[in-house]
Amino acid sequence: MTVSKVEVVVLGLLADEPMHGYDLLERFRTRSMGFWVEVGKASVYQVLKRLEREGSIAGKTQEGTDGPDRRVYRLTRQGRQRLSAGLAERWSALAPYETDAGVALGFAHLVPAGEARAAIDDRARSVSDLLDAVRTELDRTKAHDGSGRAVSNAMLHQQEALANAELAWLKTYRAALTKGKG
Repeated sequence: MTVSKVEVVVLGLLADEPMHGYDLLERFRTRSMGFWVEVGKASVYQVLKRLEREGSIAGKTQEGTDGPDRRVYRLTRQGRQRLSAGLAERWSALAPYETDAGVALGFAHLVPAGEARAAIDDRARSVSDLLDAVRTELDRTKAHDGSGRAVSNAMLHQQEALANAELAWLKTYRAALTKGKG
């Protein structure tokens, strides 16, 4: 059974408490999850419908007091099993630290050296911006506690460490390109 990344996110968030789609996306945001996992809004709503059809979550329409009716979802026993399977698939999965920039940098030898160095400089600026954003998010959430905050902060620290490692690597890679060894 392969459990998609979006399914793991949705099921994991619903494991905390029943929620409707908007609350789920808001929880994703307040947990700073966008710093360590990419999930599209439309994908979340598609997965909610599919998981309900499959019996992994159960939905109940709740009348809206200030707006439209909403469907509140809760995890079922089958959903907890699916979440456990999705987590187990990922714990020891051998996968690269993949980035779109890494794909491009892997072909730096195909462009003139000056263009490659400029691209590396652009990437370093982007990674520095990410690092600043991660540190800002850590400062913003410093006083927050609640379900999952400690884990979210640990994941933000992982992003900080990865960004620092990439910056160091970019410096070395740029130097190698400058010497014609890239």
